Amino acid sequence: MRARRLRWDAGAAVCVTVAGALAAIAFVGNGGLQLGSSTLVEVGVILAVGVLLAAAIAYYAVDTPLYGGTALIGVGTLVAVTALSILWSLHPADSWIETNRTLAYGAAFAGGVAAVRLLPKRWDAVLYGVLLALAIVCLYGLATKVAPGWLAEDEVYARLREPYGYWNAVGVTAAMGIPICLWLGTREGPPWAKALAYPVLGILIVTMLLSFSRGSILAAAVGIALWLALVPRRLATLAVLLPAAAGAGLVTAWAFSQSALTDDRVALAEREDSGLLFGVILVVMAAALFGAGLLIERRARNRPLTADTRRKLGKVALGSLAAVPLIVLVALAFSDRGVGGTVSDRWDELTTSQETPQNDPGRLIETGNVRTIYWARAIDVWNEHEVAGAGAGSFAQAQLRFRDEPTQGRHAHGYVHQTLADLGLIGLGASIAALVGWLLATRTTLALTRRRISEEWTPERTGLLTLALVAVVFGVHSTLDWTWFVPAVAITGLFCAGWVAGRGPLPPAHAVSADAEDAEPPVRERGRLRGPRGVAALAVLIVAVVASLAVAQPWRADHEGDESLALLDEGDIPAARAAADRAADINPLSAEPYFERAAIEDAANNRRQALRALEDAVRLEPASPEAWRRLGEYYAVNLDNPARAVPVLQGALYLDPASPLNRSAYLVALRARNAAAAERAAAERAARRRRAARRAARAAEPAAPAATPAPSP
Repeated sequence: MRARRLRWDAGAAVCVTVAGALAAIAFVGNGGLQLGSSTLVEVGVILAVGVLLAAAIAYYAVDTPLYGGTALIGVGTLVAVTALSILWSLHPADSWIETNRTLAYGAAFAGGVAAVRLLPKRWDAVLYGVLLALAIVCLYGLATKVAPGWLAEDEVYARLREPYGYWNAVGVTAAMGIPICLWLGTREGPPWAKALAYPVLGILIVTMLLSFSRGSILAAAVGIALWLALVPRRLATLAVLLPAAAGAGLVTAWAFSQSALTDDRVALAEREDSGLLFGVILVVMAAALFGAGLLIERRARNRPLTADTRRKLGKVALGSLAAVPLIVLVALAFSDRGVGGTVSDRWDELTTSQETPQNDPGRLIETGNVRTIYWARAIDVWNEHEVAGAGAGSFAQAQLRFRDEPTQGRHAHGYVHQTLADLGLIGLGASIAALVGWLLATRTTLALTRRRISEEWTPERTGLLTLALVAVVFGVHSTLDWTWFVPAVAITGLFCAGWVAGRGPLPPAHAVSADAEDAEPPVRERGRLRGPRGVAALAVLIVAVVASLAVAQPWRADHEGDESLALLDEGDIPAARAAADRAADINPLSAEPYFERAAIEDAANNRRQALRALEDAVRLEPASPEAWRRLGEYYAVNLDNPARAVPVLQGALYLDPASPLNRSAYLVALRARNAAAAERAAAERAARRRRAARRAARAAEPAAPAATPAPSP
């Protein structure tokens, strides 16, 4: 009894740890756009994974194969390529930041591999922890609708986007939890635990739909389809999925009819009134689904279906699913445009940037999007840097030269396009190698071969497939959006992927017993940190600390830069100058310290030093349109030299022709130069006229009388 309680406590500790860590990453890291919050997450992940890796090295049996090693090498290669791209990057400071992100993500994958080596039988606790974290995020997102006065007083958009600040990230968070709900509702266990899957799944579906995220719906559909195709519990799955989808569909349909919940820029008072009612409806839906789940589970236990009935119902279900495409085709055939015309119209909407969907529920049935704009720019960047790319993280600035409209995205809205633009064919090859390595490792773990795929799906095999589907849902969505840059969803997907890859082959179904399920793996030298393994574990910890310090440097430099400007506002020029110098020393790849130094020197009336700082910024980052614009504006405004400013601002326009700031600065400098040239021309003409007048005046003067010779005596 005591041993069994200790095992339960260990599982609960794993569940709480996983849930707490992933939820903390979601609320601290947000959407991954703020340098400070992203750095905190990256440092925390690297240090935590360092501890996991050290423990795995120190405590695990030395003769156990390193499963998932090929995938680890692929991920490590991607991290290395990202770091090396700093050497050729158009924007090395951005590449350093992107290297930090990729390093943390690679560490998350390695953390999954290390964790499963330490606790291979805690897969169910990991699943519970991941589901709990995802549910917390979704409930918070819904809470911003229910209680906007507390949580979203200044919100102007109707789409759910908190805690990330980005709606599609909220949508994929919900989608990643759907396979876990299907596992929870179909596994063996007490009825009340299985019944919990119904309301949780309903909450996730409502969250996904209220984010208006079409990519999340597609990713969730892929996850559900793979689950139904592989796990032989299709009727039990449909028994969970259909009631939850029906309940969530009714709630969402009501929400879509409320303008206060689905329109942008609605007054707070209206949102509060509708939100209160929405909260009540959500509670009623959850209670109803939980009750339905209890009834369904009781019916399944007391009056189980015969094998013949299950086969018949399975055929009906499969036939219904197969009939959906036929129904769609028939509906299209009887539409005004017909099948071909409708498909052609939808394809045109998908591939043109002119068809931009509105920010309302109607976008869920539209194919228009703005991704084609960013994808086209990514291909333009890649065409100029095919082999190695423009440098990790460089797309945000490199794409500016190819835009012909103000629309600007910091990301290419798709992993493949982003990788091609940033890392070229080398980066894409490393990514494919990592993916193939993971697929092979997952195939080995789950026995997904033609000969073994039909073997009995043991609880662990089903649970590991669920973890793999969490990673698949994230991966599918990342090909369509920039959720790779959102720390919480990326780290969740990569950790789950690492766990599956690192588990290794499962024992045959006939060899699995209740005692084997609960048994811990054999270990050797537990608790001994002496010898080569202790040295290796210590080395891993040291590397983790050093890596975390390197990751923190851009944030430190940014902080010093802000401090220099604050000191400048206080009038402390020497201290401001010293802070700017420290920022440049900490991050020698960034042009920001030079901008700050220029502002400080200009305030001190050292214009020559200010000019030199701006010129150094251009030399450091010649592909930066901002560096060229600042230098040109300084020539034009501060030094009153528009003639020198115009060619500099032409460089800024070349790098970002659609920038209103660049255009305005160039036109102002051009007018000033032309005005100065006109003044000089007018002055020259006046001078010529004056010279001509003087010559004419001299010519018109009467000649002086010739001198009369004096008479001789």
